[in-house]
Amino acid sequence: MPGTAEAEFERDVPTTLRKLLYGASGDAGPRREHDGTPNPFGMVSRRNGLLTPLPNPAQLPTWLTEKDLDSFATAFAHSGFHGGLNYYRNLDVNWRLQASLEGKTVEIPALYLVGERDVGLSIPGMQEIIAAMPHLVPRLKETIVLPGCGHWAPQERPQEVSTAIVEFARSL
Repeated sequence: MPGTAEAEFERDVPTTLRKLLYGASGDAGPRREHDGTPNPFGMVSRRNGLLTPLPNPAQLPTWLTEKDLDSFATAFAHSGFHGGLNYYRNLDVNWRLQASLEGKTVEIPALYLVGERDVGLSIPGMQEIIAAMPHLVPRLKETIVLPGCGHWAPQERPQEVSTAIVEFARSL
């Protein structure tokens, strides 16, 4: 229900961001099945919400400074989380709209870059999508898996991501 998630997230914006940014990062753990690594993108408990089970790190990861966190918190305190949450509220509609793309392939050169510990890899069906990539993306030039990296690859591994993108662009 709109408003419930906003209330949870906006109760303490800096803590919300600490938990979400850390929880989806590679610093949170290896994300092996049943290893206890947090998954902020999993099913949300109606009783406990999303944030309660996520760890609140005593220290921020090296790629996230207190100054950056303060800047993000100020921005979200001003804008709220409603817009971002609406993306997730619309997943079913997006899925139905994407039915028009069934059977289509990505016909331009592409690069697939993912963190080894990205929580998105645990989405049901994701491994099947990745396995089908040679068919779905016939001009896939390279797949890069960043060891120990989580969902925030450009923040967690800025140099590797920038290098990969520049090398990909130069290969075209």
